[in-house]
Amino acid sequence: MLYFFQPKTSEGVFHLSDDEYQHCVKVLRKKAGDEIGIFDGKGMAYQAVITSITGKLCEFEITQKTQLEPRPFYNHIAIAPTKNTDRIEWFVEKACELGVDEISFVLTDNCERNKMRTERLEKKAVSALKQSKSGFLTRINPMVKLKDFLKADHNGLKFIAVVEPDLPYLSNELKSSQKVITLIGPEGDFSKVEVTEALNQGFQKISLGKSTLRTETAGLMAAHMVNVVNEY
Repeated sequence: MLYFFQPKTSEGVFHLSDDEYQHCVKVLRKKAGDEIGIFDGKGMAYQAVITSITGKLCEFEITQKTQLEPRPFYNHIAIAPTKNTDRIEWFVEKACELGVDEISFVLTDNCERNKMRTERLEKKAVSALKQSKSGFLTRINPMVKLKDFLKADHNGLKFIAVVEPDLPYLSNELKSSQKVITLIGPEGDFSKVEVTEALNQGFQKISLGKSTLRTETAGLMAAHMVNVVNEY
């Protein structure tokens, strides 16, 4: 079944509009009487039937609803955005498909860009939600300075990936059914001052392996390690 996104379904909004309308009606050529699936991004999955297509609205009727069970852990990746927009969009898409619960963008001393817009990234998250059928939409946070991010109240296991020898691997430091935050730096790594600030806020230095990874690859590696510890 093909799924579409309507975050206000539980509030009684039974239609698709804008991008979801275009995808359903213009691209996939769905018509009245066709069955579709709906995700609200908050754990509810619906089976529905299209009742009418008028103007720029595709209206549907709910035939069945299912409450999906949330995972017992929470995976939060905080990452310095890359200069190349395509690379960070690719990261967001794949991280969301892997089930990362939250993605934050942090402005660091060696960051390749100091501004970014999240609108396209939020669309990538919606696309990944429908692809993975997880039922839960990844939260995409706007970019903030690293020092401000570190000052926020973060519970759970807190890690910062740095390029140093003889550090413990992230996978060996993880525990199942925990909230995990992993800081991923830019291509030039975190500065020494930033690492010290993170340690002062309770973060632990970890390694993601012997290879030197690009920023977006490191982010996916961290996301995958958390999944492996919790799901396998």
